Amino acid sequence: MSRTLKVGVIGVGSMGKNHVRVLSSMREYDLIGCYDINHESSSAYANLYGIIAYTSPEELYRDVDVVTIAAPSFLHKEYALAAASAGCHVLVEKPIALNTIDAQEIIDACKLAGVRLCVGHVERYNPAIATLLQIITQEELIAVDFQRMSPFYTRVADASVVEDLMVHDIDILNAITASPIKRIVSHGARIYTDKLDYAQALITYENDLVASVTASRVTETKIRTARISARKCFILIDYLNRTVEISRKTNFTLDVGYAVQYKQENIIEKVIVPIYEPLRSEFEHFAYCINTGDDIATSGEMGLKALKICHQIQENAIIGKG
Repeated sequence: MSRTLKVGVIGVGSMGKNHVRVLSSMREYDLIGCYDINHESSSAYANLYGIIAYTSPEELYRDVDVVTIAAPSFLHKEYALAAASAGCHVLVEKPIALNTIDAQEIIDACKLAGVRLCVGHVERYNPAIATLLQIITQEELIAVDFQRMSPFYTRVADASVVEDLMVHDIDILNAITASPIKRIVSHGARIYTDKLDYAQALITYENDLVASVTASRVTETKIRTARISARKCFILIDYLNRTVEISRKTNFTLDVGYAVQYKQENIIEKVIVPIYEPLRSEFEHFAYCINTGDDIATSGEMGLKALKICHQIQENAIIGKG
């Protein structure tokens, strides 16, 4: 029988406030409180949701079964290790850490403590992506093209666009194929920060799949798309509108009884995508895995795998001025 899990949130910034909002309304969890280095901010959310504003993370760990960490990336290791040591299951926002050594330490600490670890690759729980992963089991993939573009925001100062945005699509690629990578070619530019603000990567796999991945935080519009070329179809995913369209070739010809004839060269299938919030689905999945012992889709190991690829993309990139 599933038990209700006492949960606390570390960090109530742009992502953490969504953790508080969603967790406060879930039957799988009992939201106990939150902690933020800015106590005024955590107090405001605590008052809004009727929870405790802790003055230290250690106090929060003592009162909960699960901790979600939505603090800046450079603090992920510190909070995750302490939470695991206190016996708390840990959900840490992506990227799992800013380097692979810290990521491995988080994974090892959770294993040693016997607690579960989930990485917040929330896009994996987008209903459009969940639908895509079901569809492609029946298709022979040739190439994928991901585009993830946004205007510049100052909220992320400790991570490049590869670690902040592209990591989502790298994680989805890892879900699509387990084939080893043959080669990565990448380019990028610094525009507003001392890290990559724009990056493109071309990844080829041993199974001949070709992946083109673009991430930008200097584009004055928000784009979240995936284009999948398969042997028998073309699939277009819009993450923002959560739509999936499949184009298939057909040789259908319509004879209407007079000189003008019509030929249908392809058909477009508009797939019915379920409507649900990805973050809620992610939290539901984590609670289910804690209670059942099932494998976590976005495990620590998957977070580390995505981070390693991100670092290779950054290392290979040709950086512009700055």
